[in-house]
Amino acid sequence: MWFDKNLRTFFLKTAFACVVSALFCNGSASANSVQNTQKTFGQPPQATSLVGLNANTIDGVIVTVADEPLLLSEFQRAVAVATQRSSRVSSKGQLTGGQLSPADAEIILEQLINQKILSLRVRELGLNLGEDELDSELKSFLQNQNISEEKFQEILRAEGETIESHREEFRKQIETQRFIGRVIRPLVTVTEDQVRGFYMQQNADKDKTQLVKLRSLMIEIPTGLSNEEMQTKKRNIETIRRDVDAGRPFIDLVQIYSEAKDAMKTKGLLPPRPLNELPEKLRSRLKGKASATVIGPIELGLSVFFFEYLGTELGDQKEYEKQRPQYEAKLLDLKFRERLDEYLRSERLKVKISRRDFKISR
Repeated sequence: MWFDKNLRTFFLKTAFACVVSALFCNGSASANSVQNTQKTFGQPPQATSLVGLNANTIDGVIVTVADEPLLLSEFQRAVAVATQRSSRVSSKGQLTGGQLSPADAEIILEQLINQKILSLRVRELGLNLGEDELDSELKSFLQNQNISEEKFQEILRAEGETIESHREEFRKQIETQRFIGRVIRPLVTVTEDQVRGFYMQQNADKDKTQLVKLRSLMIEIPTGLSNEEMQTKKRNIETIRRDVDAGRPFIDLVQIYSEAKDAMKTKGLLPPRPLNELPEKLRSRLKGKASATVIGPIELGLSVFFFEYLGTELGDQKEYEKQRPQYEAKLLDLKFRERLDEYLRSERLKVKISRRDFKISR
C-alpha cells in the first residue's frame, strides 16, 4: 500500500472545513445562519439522558443519531477547524477564545448531526470506501495538491493533529461526495429559461435588462367620426374580444382588423422595449401574465389597442452570454443546497436523534 507506515493516512485541515461549510447549510457563522439552520432542520434535538454519561466526560457522547455516537472530541475538533483554532469548547460546553457565539456553535453541532445521517445512508447504499480505495484517493489528492509526504508530515505536526483522525475525516468526505453524486446531484438541473431568469433577478436594473416582446392590433378612433363609423369601430372591437376569448390566433386578427399602416408587413410585431418605457396602462396589465396572453382593449391616445404578450428577451445578449456560465454555476449551487436541505429535513424525521444535557455557553 502507498501509505504503509507512518504516512498511511492523509487529509488536509481544509478538507473537513469543506464538509462543514460547503455541504451543509451555507457555511457562514452568523445570526442569519442560525435562523436558516433552524428553519431547515428545526430546533436542535431535545436533551435526553444517555446512560453512563455526564457533563464532565472527557470524551463522552453528546448526541446519538440512530445508533451512531457523536463524540465531544468530534465537536471540539469541528469548532477548532471552523474558527482556525481561535475558539475552544470544554467538556461542559463552555466556549473560550475567539468570537464564536453559542448560536454559531449550535450550527456546527447540527452540521455534524447531518454528517452522521449521511454516513448512515452511505453504509445503506454500500458506498463505503475500502482501505485500498482510500489509499488511492489519498495519493491522488496529495499529487493534485502538489504536496509531498514530508510536507504533509510537517503540516500535521504544526497543527498538532494525528494521522488517523485525518484519514477518517478524508474517508467521510469521499464517501459523502459519492453519496451526493448518487442521490442528490441527479435531482439538480437548471433550464436555459431558469438561468436567464436568474440573471435578470440578480441584475440591479431589471427594467433595462428585460425587453418586452409584443404584437399589437390597433383600431383608430379619430375625432369627427360619424355615429355609424363609431358603431362599426365598436362592433369590430367587440368581435376581436370574442375571437380572442374563443382562442382564435391573434396574428390572424391582426391581419384582418388592424388599422396600423404596416400591419400586413410586420403582422403587428413591435420592436422589443424596456418594461419601464411602456405606457402605464399596459405595463400594469402585463404583471404576472404568461407568454401568448392577449391584453386589451386598452385606450391609448386616439386609438384602441389589443396586445399579445410574447415574453421577454435580454437587452444586452452579449453581456448575458459572457456572464452566463457563472450565473448557471450559482443557480446550480443554490438548487443543490435546496435539494440537499430537503433531503436532510426528510431524513431527520426518520432518524432518532438524542442529545444529552449539553448546553453550549460562553
